[in-house]
Amino acid sequence: MKKSLVIIFSILLVINIGLFYYLYGYEENEPAKTETIVKKTSNKTGSSSFSFVGVGDNLIHAAIWYEQNSQGLPFDFTDIYEYTNPYTQNADLAFINGETICAPGYELSHYPVFNGPTEILDAVHSAGFDWMALSSNHSMDMSSDGLIAEINYLKENYPDILWTGSHDTKEDASNYRVKEINGIKVGLLGYTYGLNGYNLPEDKPWLIDLIDKDKIKQDMEEISKISDVQIVSMHWGQEYNTSITEEQDQLANYLNELGVEVIIGHHPHVIEPAEIISTENQDTLVYYSLGNFLSAQDSAEGMVGGMASFTLNYNFDTQKTTFDDVKFIPTITYYDSSYYNFKTMTIHEYNDEFAASHCVTANGIDISKAWVQNYVQSIMQNPKGIEIVLE
Repeated sequence: MKKSLVIIFSILLVINIGLFYYLYGYEENEPAKTETIVKKTSNKTGSSSFSFVGVGDNLIHAAIWYEQNSQGLPFDFTDIYEYTNPYTQNADLAFINGETICAPGYELSHYPVFNGPTEILDAVHSAGFDWMALSSNHSMDMSSDGLIAEINYLKENYPDILWTGSHDTKEDASNYRVKEINGIKVGLLGYTYGLNGYNLPEDKPWLIDLIDKDKIKQDMEEISKISDVQIVSMHWGQEYNTSITEEQDQLANYLNELGVEVIIGHHPHVIEPAEIISTENQDTLVYYSLGNFLSAQDSAEGMVGGMASFTLNYNFDTQKTTFDDVKFIPTITYYDSSYYNFKTMTIHEYNDEFAASHCVTANGIDISKAWVQNYVQSIMQNPKGIEIVLE
C-alpha cells in the first residue's frame, strides 16, 4: 500500500512540474533577457498627446537691465515676452534655455561673466515657461553658491518650473524630473558640454550634468523606469556655426539609440537645422540649435532664433511615439537704436516697421523680414516631416 502511495505521489509531482513549465514557459537553461533601456510599462491604455513649445538662449546682457537700473526703477521685464506669450502660455509644456544665471545676492554682471536680475526669472515664469535648462557654459559664472542661490530662488518662488542640468544637493541629483501631461509621464534631462574653464567643486561633483555618454545612459535607464517619453536638453555645438558638428551628429544618434523622443539643442547663439532621426525602434525629433531667444548681440544672425513647436502623441499599448504639426518658427529679438525696448517675437509678428527701428538696422545691417526669411530658409532647408514657417 505504501509503495502504491509513493508511485501516485511521484506521478502527481511530475504532472504539477509539467503544468508549471507549461503555464510559465520556464526552461532551466534559458538565458536571461536584458535590454539596454527598459521603457516604463504604464497601466494606461489607448493614447494621449500634449503640445510643446521651446525657445533658445535667454542671454541676459547688461543692456537688457541697464536702463531700468540706471534710473533706479524697480526691475520689471514681463513686457519683453509679450509677443511670444500666446505661444508659451498656451503650450502644455514650454521650454527655455536659461543661458546665463540670475543669482540673488550677487552683483549684476555682464559678459564674459554673467549675472542677471532675479526679475528675469519672474518674467520667465509669467511668460508661461514651465521647464528651464540650467546647464550651460555660464552655469558657474557666480560660483557653485551663486548657482545654488538661483535654484533656491526658483524653488521658493516658482515650484511649478522644472529645471534640469543643475542640482542644489547630492540627493537632488538623483531626483529625476518627470511631469505628467494629459496622462503621459514626460521625463526631462539636460546636459552641457563644459563650463568655460571652471571645474566642478570637489565636494559637489553632482552640481552640473556634463555631457558624458555613460552618465546619459545611466540617467536614461533610471528615468525610463518612471516616465513614458523622454526629452533631453543639450548645450552643445560650436558658437556661431550654423552647421551641425560631427559630435552633435554622433550624440544625437546615441540618444536615439537610448530611446530619447526629442532633443532640444542650444549654445551656438545661431540657428542650426532640425531633423527626425528614424530607426526601427525609435523616431527622435532633433532641433540642433534654437539660437538666441533674448540677447543684446549686435549681428543679424544673433537676432534670429527658433521656436520648436509640435504635438507629441503617445500610445500606451504599443509604447510608441508619433508627432503632429512639427514646426520650426523663427523668432527675432528686437531692440531699438538706444539699446532699449527689448522684445521677443516670432516671424508672424515681425515686420519691416520693426526692422526699420531695429538697432541692428541703425548699425547698417539688413534685418528686414525678407532677409530673415531668406536666412532661415538657407539654414533650415526642407527637412522631412518638419515645417519651416516663414510667414
